[in-house]
Amino acid sequence: MKRAIFPLPIFVLPEGYTRLRIFEPRYLSMVKTALQNNVGFVLCTYQHDTPFNISAQGCLVDIIDFDQDPSNMLLIDVYAAKSVQINDVYQDESELRHGLLSDCNTPYWYNDSHSEISADNQRLSDSLQDIFLNNKELSSLYRQTKFDNLAWVAARWLELLPISIDKKQQLAFESNFANLLNFLHTVINNEFA
Repeated sequence: MKRAIFPLPIFVLPEGYTRLRIFEPRYLSMVKTALQNNVGFVLCTYQHDTPFNISAQGCLVDIIDFDQDPSNMLLIDVYAAKSVQINDVYQDESELRHGLLSDCNTPYWYNDSHSEISADNQRLSDSLQDIFLNNKELSSLYRQTKFDNLAWVAARWLELLPISIDKKQQLAFESNFANLLNFLHTVINNEFA
């Protein structure tokens, strides 16, 4: 399947939501096409050192809501439906990037059986719930939460933590789930203890 690609300095994993401000004509056109044809587009991490600044993987996102900000810029809320591998990237005449997508199972730990929250991991879930409760903008984005699913909780923490995108990608795609949990426990336990 071919889709438009939107590279941004942003990090999102499956089942994550984010709000985007759209102002460039090529991306306004992308949003229009996505809405008219009821298809998503790919949100991926902007890579300085790759052709077309596209990462090898991204998330196929669906537009779930839209609005305008006070300066009349388009705001869209998107839901990351699934991870995809991006191949055969090219730019059209408006410099909008497109690519062929294939399903991928990364991060590998996300679809494994890391679902239940054990007593050892309860603080990760509880502290994430606290952040959602205290951040109206964040909680309003999420149509569905899964605070009882450890992989979902870990993914949301990885999206939210103020660490570099490179570190987020390393933890998500090059580390195993136990290492990711150890990292999250170190950060969260120090912050929320």
